Amino acid sequence: MAIPRPGHPVRSRCVRASALARGDAGVADAGPARALALAFVPAFACACVAILFVVCGAVWSVSAGAGPEVRLNVIYMAQAGYQPDEFEEMTREFARESGIDVALNFVRYDEEYQKIVTSATSPVATYDVVLVDLIWVAEFAEKGYVVPLDRGLAAKVRQGISPEILSAFEHRGRIWAMPFLANFHFLFYNEDMLKRAGFDAPPGTIEEMEVQMRAMKRKGVVEYPMIASWNQKEGLVCEYVWLVGAYGGGIFDSGGDPIFNHGPGVAALETMTRWVRDGLVNPLALTADELVAKDVFIAGKAAFAPNWTFLSGFMSDPAVSRVASHARMGLLPVAQAVRDETGRVSSSVSGFQGLAVMANSSHKPEAWRYVEFMASPEVQGRCLQEVPVWTSLQMSREACAKDPWLDVKLEQMRWLRHRPKLVRYQEISAIMQRFIHAALEGAMSPQEALDVAVERIRSLP
Repeated sequence: MAIPRPGHPVRSRCVRASALARGDAGVADAGPARALALAFVPAFACACVAILFVVCGAVWSVSAGAGPEVRLNVIYMAQAGYQPDEFEEMTREFARESGIDVALNFVRYDEEYQKIVTSATSPVATYDVVLVDLIWVAEFAEKGYVVPLDRGLAAKVRQGISPEILSAFEHRGRIWAMPFLANFHFLFYNEDMLKRAGFDAPPGTIEEMEVQMRAMKRKGVVEYPMIASWNQKEGLVCEYVWLVGAYGGGIFDSGGDPIFNHGPGVAALETMTRWVRDGLVNPLALTADELVAKDVFIAGKAAFAPNWTFLSGFMSDPAVSRVASHARMGLLPVAQAVRDETGRVSSSVSGFQGLAVMANSSHKPEAWRYVEFMASPEVQGRCLQEVPVWTSLQMSREACAKDPWLDVKLEQMRWLRHRPKLVRYQEISAIMQRFIHAALEGAMSPQEALDVAVERIRSLP
């Protein structure tokens, strides 16, 4: 997963303006796929940028003032969720109120896991606070990389955060990270393109989606109706999970055994490969991360874009989006048979992330103070572009007034699918990524690719 680059202003939507305008961050090259996507971005978006952007591995020091006794080191991904300037401004407020200095380390999502593991296995921790993806919770807990919430904080969290979110961070009866991002997938669509193709509503089923895409392509409305993040990374597994769910299935059973090479799993990958083969999905998708997919959609080069919550803010901002007046956020569809037989109207995938304290941190009290502040209802209530984790905020009048998409977000959250919490998830996911991608490239049939993936997973030592 890449990080923002020039042409895409990173915007603070919190109450306070971002201190990023100081311009003390650099820019790094994110590769040819990113460059290709940038060609789609409106020229005026580049011209109007008055701020600079984060670089992979950039460290921002947020100072509390003269003579701090403690300095916390925090690692955060520069990708989906709160954008780096927003996260920095939250941290700046903490530093002002607490007198504690904080060094923010922004890295690519793909680098984050290994950096956390390296820190956890070192005599002295590199980081005190880490952003934990739900798929790492079981491993980090079992290996003692992070410490659980104390009983008092855990009780507060259980009272204020729904089990749907909280369960992602639980393992063996303890909570191992403070819920921070309630992130999940939506269907972003271009209403104008749909109307030009003769449709007055987004698709309610997978079959309707394919009909609409074929009509748009046939009528010349758009060359490639969909852009997705199907590069050989974790995002590909996320996309596959919601599609398997759309066909009524899961990827593992309750005992942790892979089952995605049967029924819904095969149907999902057959659909993905068909859409690639028939030019319904942009071929750039096979090398694109979520930010590239965002770029293509807001440039008006796609009618559909499954993506995370963060895209809703970018798509509606005329400073960066060519489709600000036409872009909409909706529910991801399910197969017609699933809708008829089960009553399910949507399928999505969770990408919940939490803030955790490293077990080998030398500053645990200060680290917990930071975690509680960053995930507090007061802070999240000022940054409502993401779905707040607190139930009270989700239902508040203020949130409803500030976020025109809140009803859609809460409805989509009802239909989530989760990737499994497995201690060896990283190895398992790498196998899935490899063979699902091989099928998308046409190197293997969907059934063959999934059979081999399951065999490899079951043969892990």
